[in-house]
Amino acid sequence: MAALGLCFAMGLGGGMAVTMSTEPDASAAVVAGVVEDNLGAEAGAAVRNAYEAARSGNRTSPPTPAGPAHAGTGADAVSGSGVGAADAEELAAPSASALPSPPAAARGPAVTKSAPPSPGPSAAPSPRSTPGPTPERGSGLLGTKVTVEQELSGRLLVARGSSPAPADGKVWRVQVAVEKGLPVDRRVFAEAVLATLNDPRGWNGADGSTFARTDSENYDARVVLASPGTTDQLCLPLDTIGELSCGIEETAVLNFKRWATGSRAWENIRAYRQYLVNHEVGHVIGYHHDVCAGEGEHATIMVQQTTTTSGCIPEPWPAPHAE
Repeated sequence: MAALGLCFAMGLGGGMAVTMSTEPDASAAVVAGVVEDNLGAEAGAAVRNAYEAARSGNRTSPPTPAGPAHAGTGADAVSGSGVGAADAEELAAPSASALPSPPAAARGPAVTKSAPPSPGPSAAPSPRSTPGPTPERGSGLLGTKVTVEQELSGRLLVARGSSPAPADGKVWRVQVAVEKGLPVDRRVFAEAVLATLNDPRGWNGADGSTFARTDSENYDARVVLASPGTTDQLCLPLDTIGELSCGIEETAVLNFKRWATGSRAWENIRAYRQYLVNHEVGHVIGYHHDVCAGEGEHATIMVQQTTTTSGCIPEPWPAPHAE
């Protein structure tokens, strides 16, 4: 019963608060008396207390939230709260610096942004490679000043390339090789050898031999340019004493010392080189030494003409009058 009376008193108190601006005291007394007559003195006292509270204007403001508002922003954040402008400013979200940092697990793995790499020094342009010496046509020698080493590696490097025999006749397949370490362009040397062998004044004009070039091991004759020491080894059992060349079995061995410096018996070193090729290959294809026919006569190609011509006129060709 007391609870029912209290509810009734609170309802009347609300109505009394609306009318108290015109006749506050009379209204309060009437209401309190009616309540007390019907519900008892306790209920009447409750009405009077409500009246006094309304009259004094004591209202309790809602507590200020500890954290930032999450329900909305602006007008929606304060609607229906009964707070004024000052209270609304207190509800404004704190600045980012005032917010507590979320726990590391919520933040996720830290991402470190690397600064863009600073441009390094521009690469210096690569210097142009210095071109090597131009090989001499007709010999393949490299450089104007050639040093003759007495002994080198002994390793022979085959000149790569092949070409067919240019004429009809007995075909000899020729492989050309140069000892590693010699200052010689192998390709140019090989071209010089085959040009000499297939010259019309060469062996084709003398006996119909013609020469094809090959770089395989399936050859009929081989022309090797070697240091003096290697020449001596390749020419055994012949004794070339570091000065001479030889033709033995299927190999014509040309002594590099002679190829590079020539012979005192010859004024023209190019003609001497042609003699050297034709003479030593002549041994490989079956010819033996000849002797000078007499003072002032032309030597034949198989006369030894390196240290001396024995009074004969030097001759580099097997068939000097062929065309």
